[in-house]
Amino acid sequence: MASFVRKTLGLLPFLAILLSCDSSMPAVRVLWGNMAYGSGLYQKAILNYLAADDGLNVGVEAVHFNLGNVYFALGEGDAALGAWQQAEENTEDIDVLFRIAFNRGVLYYHWGRYDEAYRSFRRALSLDPTDIDAKINLEDALSRIRTELPSSPEEGVSGIESIDEGGDRLLDYVRRKEAGAWTSAESPDTAHTRDW
Repeated sequence: MASFVRKTLGLLPFLAILLSCDSSMPAVRVLWGNMAYGSGLYQKAILNYLAADDGLNVGVEAVHFNLGNVYFALGEGDAALGAWQQAEENTEDIDVLFRIAFNRGVLYYHWGRYDEAYRSFRRALSLDPTDIDAKINLEDALSRIRTELPSSPEEGVSGIESIDEGGDRLLDYVRRKEAGAWTSAESPDTAHTRDW
């Protein structure tokens, strides 16, 4: 697995919150929560995020998202999923939605629920097709799903065919896009005639 829960929201969203709030105390609590989280003081981060959540009107999705990350770091997966769900319900920001889908995929992967991890990473890639970690994690989840397939046709397969076929198509598309990114847009004939 390429990435742990590294998809966090930085200070910039919270500086915007700080500047737009009537009362800056909730935004300061968010910053304190971020500093505590970065220092590994998870209980202190939770207290600050919860205190900020009570007073914020703007940026609530970021608070819930980061709260979910703290819960995940503490091994509280169900609480993390709940916090991420609240963040998802309060935002249309593509970056936040991407990070939620990515982190959800990491959590499901750690739980061994590879089909759900696959779907989460696929959702993340639909929001940001350029993220390398999501691509790697999607391939890894798909590989895990394939290794868990029944060995004989009599055992049956429940819905994995659609994941397998869709995953192959998605991965082929991603590989083609990446191959195009590494090749020059110039033809070999015009490459030598350019005047520098």
